[in-house]
Amino acid sequence: MKALDTFDDIIVGAGSAGIPLAARLSADPTRRVALIEAGPDYPTPAETPGDLLDGNQMSLVEHDWKFTAGIRPDRTTRYYQGKVAGGASAVGNTIALRALPGDFDEWAALGNTEWSWSKVLPHFMALENDLDFGGEFHGHDGPIPIRRWRPEELTPAQAMFFEGCLAAGIPLIDDHNHPSATGVGAAPSNRRDVRGRVSTASAYLPPIRSRENLTIIADTSVSRLLVDGEGVRGVEVLSGSGTQELRARRVILAAGAIGSPAIMLRSGIGPKDDLRRLGIDVVRDLPGVGAGLHDQTRTAVFLVPKPGAENFGAAMGQVVVRTAAPSTGRENDMYYALVNHFDLATQFPHMREAAGAGRVFSVLVVAREPSSRGSVTLASTDPRVAPRIDLNFLATERDQQLLVDGVRVGWELSQSSKLRDLAERVVVLNNSLIDDDEAVRDYVRTTVDPAYNPVGTTRMGAADDPLAVVDQRCAVHGVDGLYVSDASIMPTMVRANIGLTTIMIGERVAELLRDV
Repeated sequence: MKALDTFDDIIVGAGSAGIPLAARLSADPTRRVALIEAGPDYPTPAETPGDLLDGNQMSLVEHDWKFTAGIRPDRTTRYYQGKVAGGASAVGNTIALRALPGDFDEWAALGNTEWSWSKVLPHFMALENDLDFGGEFHGHDGPIPIRRWRPEELTPAQAMFFEGCLAAGIPLIDDHNHPSATGVGAAPSNRRDVRGRVSTASAYLPPIRSRENLTIIADTSVSRLLVDGEGVRGVEVLSGSGTQELRARRVILAAGAIGSPAIMLRSGIGPKDDLRRLGIDVVRDLPGVGAGLHDQTRTAVFLVPKPGAENFGAAMGQVVVRTAAPSTGRENDMYYALVNHFDLATQFPHMREAAGAGRVFSVLVVAREPSSRGSVTLASTDPRVAPRIDLNFLATERDQQLLVDGVRVGWELSQSSKLRDLAERVVVLNNSLIDDDEAVRDYVRTTVDPAYNPVGTTRMGAADDPLAVVDQRCAVHGVDGLYVSDASIMPTMVRANIGLTTIMIGERVAELLRDV
């Protein structure tokens, strides 16, 4: 194998966190930075496929890792994760919600004081160009534009949902990204206009591609880390049919909550017994690698549209509700949204037969903080074989009750006469079933699906935490030269879509590592 080059920093993963990290670190012209992406990189809008440019659709087919995950012991599902420069920000639904101040203060209370709300707020402001709001909580000089839907831009279904939420007594919120926001309002979106998605790739990379000290390496997967003694000194990459080595003073994994632990496990960093069963030499026994997988659970009230009432081609979501679950009273731990269209060939495919239709609109129900935990483990030492992903949804009574209560709230929000007039029928649910506790539980168990917001598989914490993988500066415990900067470091789930928080992580880690 040939050592191609030597860098100061190798960043593995050009996604929501990796690109901001590369942009900030390479601002120092004396620092040589390599940014490695397993998927393609499209340098200009003209070269970018339409599915990535169109913010009204999720790109779940052409730029995906094609993972499968276990939802429950009796059911598996496709588990969509972006495989392209920009990662999830390039393929997702463009909902750009901040997490709550309390989420980060909980991180700080766990020993991660560098991640308190006061420490992360400047980075949320640095990443954004808020097109609607200013003041002490919003930035205007960042690369990611944030705009909210105007009343005249809402589809009829969205306008009716909005009206119904207000009639139900849910408070109006103008700015969902204000620290104290709770209620119903227009969704903030990472767009400059009504159509185009803005990813970290299209926002951060254009002005820095010409930097001589930045090397972007696309269509290249990292098979393992190169370990020299007690430290990591580079990566082995798969490119074409061969392998090559890249050397660096420091390697920063930003491959996401599935990819980063998988790379560590293949490199001998993880639970020692699991590694030995696969014949992998143990470099560092870290039981937390791949453990603690945490995603948000979701279900929905599905409605089949009448002819002429379809919203196909419109934005997926325009109006959202953030509120407390009836069973917890915890601020914004439940999320409801009118989704203009779900293609049942890709999302909630198990509902297609019951719907008797290929597309539906729905009142989405998302539990932000379920208590069940899953795992990421290796199925093989071969990097071309996907890891095993076990979501372990609804493993606790609490989690089942969250969605049971959520379905009932979603049902009420779906029953305004104007909204129902757009639907031929509701799928499965009806007035008698919704009052039957066991029937609603069965519905939840049958319909539960992931929100594609995985976190926690290399979680941040003190060295005496047996499941902590990185310290609060994101250095891997006991492994010199190795860091992690992506959603996998989150010690607890945040009460929002994780997209903006993941971009913020890239910004924050860049600051923490700038002088290291």
